[in-house]
Amino acid sequence: MASLQCRLFGLALLAIQRECKSQCPNSCNRKGACDIFGSCSCFSGWTGSDCSLRSCPWSYAWTDYASSDDTAHAKAECSNRGLCDRTTGSCECMEGFTGRACEHMACDFNCHYHGECLSMRRLALTQYSDESERFAYESPWDADKIYGCVCDSPYTATFNCGMRVCPSGDDPLTSNQVNEVQILTCMATSGKFVLLLHGKPTGDIRKGMHIDQFMAALQESEAIDAVSVTFSVDNGTACQEDSINAISIEFTQNFGSLPPLIAVTDNLEGTVTISGDGVTILRDTANFEYLSVKGTKEDEQCSNRGLCDPFSATCTCMNTNSDTYSSSDGYGNEGDRGDCGHAVTTINECPGDVACSNHGVCDVISYRCACEDGWFGADCSLRSCPLGLAWFSYPSEANLAHDEWVECSGGGICDYTLGLCTCGAQFSGAACEYLACPGGSATACTGHGRCASMAELALAATDNGDASPRIYGADPNSGLTWDANRVFGCDCDGGWAGYDCSLRICSFGDDPNTYGQTNEVQLFECEGTGGTFRLIFRQKATLEIPFNTTRDDLETLIEALNTITDVDVVFSNGNSTCTDSSLGYNVVSVTFNTEHGDIPSMTADTSLLYDTNYGTQIGGGTVTFFTDGAAAASNDLAVSVIGTTEEIECSGRGLCDRLSGTCSCFDGYSSSDGMGGSGSQGDCGHRSLCNAAWCAN
Repeated sequence: MASLQCRLFGLALLAIQRECKSQCPNSCNRKGACDIFGSCSCFSGWTGSDCSLRSCPWSYAWTDYASSDDTAHAKAECSNRGLCDRTTGSCECMEGFTGRACEHMACDFNCHYHGECLSMRRLALTQYSDESERFAYESPWDADKIYGCVCDSPYTATFNCGMRVCPSGDDPLTSNQVNEVQILTCMATSGKFVLLLHGKPTGDIRKGMHIDQFMAALQESEAIDAVSVTFSVDNGTACQEDSINAISIEFTQNFGSLPPLIAVTDNLEGTVTISGDGVTILRDTANFEYLSVKGTKEDEQCSNRGLCDPFSATCTCMNTNSDTYSSSDGYGNEGDRGDCGHAVTTINECPGDVACSNHGVCDVISYRCACEDGWFGADCSLRSCPLGLAWFSYPSEANLAHDEWVECSGGGICDYTLGLCTCGAQFSGAACEYLACPGGSATACTGHGRCASMAELALAATDNGDASPRIYGADPNSGLTWDANRVFGCDCDGGWAGYDCSLRICSFGDDPNTYGQTNEVQLFECEGTGGTFRLIFRQKATLEIPFNTTRDDLETLIEALNTITDVDVVFSNGNSTCTDSSLGYNVVSVTFNTEHGDIPSMTADTSLLYDTNYGTQIGGGTVTFFTDGAAAASNDLAVSVIGTTEEIECSGRGLCDRLSGTCSCFDGYSSSDGMGGSGSQGDCGHRSLCNAAWCAN
């Protein structure tokens, strides 16, 4: 008997399971699990009410609405910089972005294969600052998102490694200038160290190296052209154990003021001291003083006596008005540096067919041009482009970057004939200083939204349909919100969605298959004996409501809002919305029949409502709300109710056509009235008594 009962129970359970499975649309296309309500829980990689659509990878959003003050860039499909192809599950990224989830900024032309495309995190980890410092870049949202080019020498890091750096040198017509001299001492018992200049390492400097070996190790650095070295100890070594050898390093072909050498001593049993500031004095064993010297020579492109061709990396030296310049040895003589630091003729005028090309002032002693704003070059013939804060630059301190002013913000190429930046696909602005909205300035956001900064998007944030403005970028110096006024995205118009506002949104509604749920009920008490007030729901306000409005009229006024379709209004006392509190209270109950889920509370504007119990001042009346399960103050039997119905696109019983914004309902479902009956809501919230699958069985 027990065995028979078990078999019967098993058959009944199987029948129930089959019935439940048959309720799920298209049996979830075998890409999801069906629950007791006939709803699909899709497996990873699939989405849609019947799990028929592919989902795309998610990553941290390039732009979004802040979830709280200074908190943004939550994860989003295709990183909110691409559209998902629902047939393949692949992101179609906006130009200038790449990665499975469009999560990376693409390097323009792949750095022309003259450099390495690195993330900000990787840049900080593997490179050094110009002062040979190293800082981590891990906390900011863009650490693994913004990529840029680290170019091979002699290519310049300006945007895409497509240009080269021309030789630089000293201006031959300036005088009384000196080379940089830095002083070093090393006390050690064993080991080796490395020196860094502009972040570029020398060869290994071992404790016992003599002067020629030491100088050769220095010149292994990409940043050092030539040096002259002297030891204060005859036949001394790089590092001494019992005496101090003051080593003078004169930079004979690196001109200008240089950053101090930085010693990396991880493999040294001892210490290295360096003076490179022109102030600090070092002493040797004999107590002689050694003072570093700051370089005062110019280190200018083409020695400021020629113009650079960045594609060939060659200087075209000035040859105007019988004043001729050519390549120098760095000291005004003819040489092979490739600069224009040798005056071939006696110089009598400033460069230019007309002095300084009429765009600058000529110094009659040095014959140098001081160019007007917007112009540069030896003869002031080139237009300068606007500067902006760099998109890709080495951190200035831990987790702080994007604070260096560079040409075209490092996001474009300057046309020196026009002084205009040609920006990369992902940038906009005169200085390429903005991360652009899709569609550009002409058709931003496909014409269905506005292009807004992260700070503006934060102010437009909503919570459950209610305005919930936040602050993003309160501290302009914060490295975590540096993008507040630089990164732009789309704030789509109502009914539109997608990173570019190109997708239509379909109607939302309650799932007709779920049960045991409740509609939202909100209560309020109005104390007033004259005047009017207004109810506000999701930023929409009713017309003025007279204090003595009847129940029917109040219901009509509420339903006139375009954020509400159908409500039921009940009065607990009398037929006047507001009451004289000295005579009793009326609890107004508002049941939301078509606004589903836990919805935001209504609010009231009582500026024109008054209560003679507290004087005749306009605005003295009050409207008090009770929501989220709270009881009314005057009647604890009147209790508000939190809504538990769903608010799902196409009611979870159809698929949205993103081109038309209409729901394609599954068999047995059609548009509802928002309450389960047949209607014109455009959702799929009306269920037939029998659908094709059930009737077939």
